[in-house]
Amino acid sequence: MAGGPEVSKGGYKRILGVLFHLTRLVNEGVPFPELLQAVARSASDLTGADSCSIMLLDDTKQELLSKASSGLTPEEEERITFRVGEGVAGWVAANNASARIEDVSVDPRFKAVRGQALKIGAILSVPLQTREGVIGVITVTSSRTGAFGTDHLELMEYLGGAIVKDIENARLYRLSITDSLTRAFNRQYLYQRLPDELDRCRRFGDPLSVVLFDVDHFKQFNDTWGHAAGDFVLKELARRVNLTVREIDGLVRYGGEEFLLLLPKTGREGAAELAERVRRAVESASFRWGEQSLQVTVSLGVAALGGAQDSDEQLLRRADEALYAAKQAGRNRVVIAPAA
Repeated sequence: MAGGPEVSKGGYKRILGVLFHLTRLVNEGVPFPELLQAVARSASDLTGADSCSIMLLDDTKQELLSKASSGLTPEEEERITFRVGEGVAGWVAANNASARIEDVSVDPRFKAVRGQALKIGAILSVPLQTREGVIGVITVTSSRTGAFGTDHLELMEYLGGAIVKDIENARLYRLSITDSLTRAFNRQYLYQRLPDELDRCRRFGDPLSVVLFDVDHFKQFNDTWGHAAGDFVLKELARRVNLTVREIDGLVRYGGEEFLLLLPKTGREGAAELAERVRRAVESASFRWGEQSLQVTVSLGVAALGGAQDSDEQLLRRADEALYAAKQAGRNRVVIAPAA
């Protein structure tokens, strides 16, 4: 981690413990969202803020998207998005400069977020800057006006400067293991993580399951509405499935219209229940494509780790066989592979 601006002696002691904790998380290779969540909590703790949001620039570098927060509801976090130059965060990104606002009611840069429930009186926002430029913004808020002093600004700038390289490295790694169309993980991620999960299961005796599924009659979407409609179905499917599963679960685009759910600490019955929830959620959803409401269903095969001698290849093969059985039995159903 790199250094930052000067910090008072008391502030240095506080941030030292924070950086030690964050460095340990980086060295342990925690997932990118978990690392950002830890940074958000740390920023709130250091400044006594009511909330913190971490926004990163999208691929076009024109829009800031919320990636982690502290003190916000999931609905509030989802609504936080600013174009570069828009709002306080957008101003910070555009100017590569921090903003400390004691009273947002008299600052023209402040823009309230639609549906915002949290009262905001003061804001402190700092850029995340690498040698290549700004990659994002960390923003803390308080309901009290005048809540943030220059010492808080120093702490935030120091935190941002110290952690930004780790955030950028983690972001780039995440891009390397992410499918560009659906934003699900790709096979590279699966082949890296699955052996680690198998080792963990063998050491601690935890269960592990996978769910392999694909879109029923997917070719018809491409043939009837065009490949853009097919791409939409895959992207929307991935988005809806991610809303159904836990953060520790991994959604992988396995190939074409085929996806895989990696389910740590989940046994055969739990995986089957989750697979059925996914099936029902997809079947009941309306996939709106222009004026059309596309009816989408999926077939799913479930397999659980059988024992110490079970390999990743065997686990995936059983899931594939269960998926094939689901399609042969009429599609839009879950089939559970026999125990190994």
